[in-house]
Amino acid sequence: MALTPERIKEIKQELEELAPEEQQKRLQELLATLSPEEREQLAGKPQCPFCMIADGKIPATKVYEDAEILAVLDINPATPGHTIAFTKEHYAKLEELSADETQKLFKTAQKAAKAMTSGLNAAGVNIYLASGQTAGQTAPHLLVNIIPRYENDGVRFGWQPKKQTDEELENIGKRISENLEKEKPTVAITEVVTEDDDDFITA
Repeated sequence: MALTPERIKEIKQELEELAPEEQQKRLQELLATLSPEEREQLAGKPQCPFCMIADGKIPATKVYEDAEILAVLDINPATPGHTIAFTKEHYAKLEELSADETQKLFKTAQKAAKAMTSGLNAAGVNIYLASGQTAGQTAPHLLVNIIPRYENDGVRFGWQPKKQTDEELENIGKRISENLEKEKPTVAITEVVTEDDDDFITA
């Protein structure tokens, strides 16, 4: 259950009225009664660098921005033009996004890919997303990397294929299928960009 703004204000006022040595103890008591969502609300928006970029507190070279999505050049690019797109709202993992936010994020990635091909003469584009530490995510904010590719650019993606039996594939496919959110329609990313929908800087 989410905390109301009034309850958050009450908690903060209660803590402010306590002596410094008592604040930490009381805070721990309060946190023990709250859900993870409520704790995050009480702490406020995480001050991750990407939230700070979205708030204008850290400078970045923007290539696209709308009310919900921001795309900026990566300061440590894999190749020239490497862009990272992310929601202005803080989300740590892909599964936290709504279907609408996911659509908008990948629409931005698709538009960036088109701009890289036409504006940077990229020979191809990689779209890379890591959701979760085990998957290679190192940023606290979910990012979509859009990486323009050039001949002999030295960038490598790959893994060692692992053979599975038909029975194993059937079982895994069934487990995924049964857990899909069937009430949310799937959006075909290839259908969301029109020819005249090109707001990217291609210089």
